[in-house]
Amino acid sequence: MTGWIYAALGLSGVCILIAMVRSGRFVSALLLTVLQGAAAFFAANFIGDFFGVSLPLNLPSLAVAALGGTPGVILLLLVQTICSLP
Repeated sequence: MTGWIYAALGLSGVCILIAMVRSGRFVSALLLTVLQGAAAFFAANFIGDFFGVSLPLNLPSLAVAALGGTPGVILLLLVQTICSLP
């Protein structure tokens, strides 16, 4: 099951990169997405402390947040919440 999740995340990242290249403003789009994702990641961890939800600070979660932006952070929160259900 974990392999499917990694494959889906990888495919999503490739689609986002292709869209950035086709926009003609790859560097600025990538920079803004990375900044937005980092801000959303740290905001989710700060606000998540009040609700008992926190995202792990590791390379894969930061990569998803950086490439995916806010939707990537929302995906991480959903996966964290679904995986922690009894």
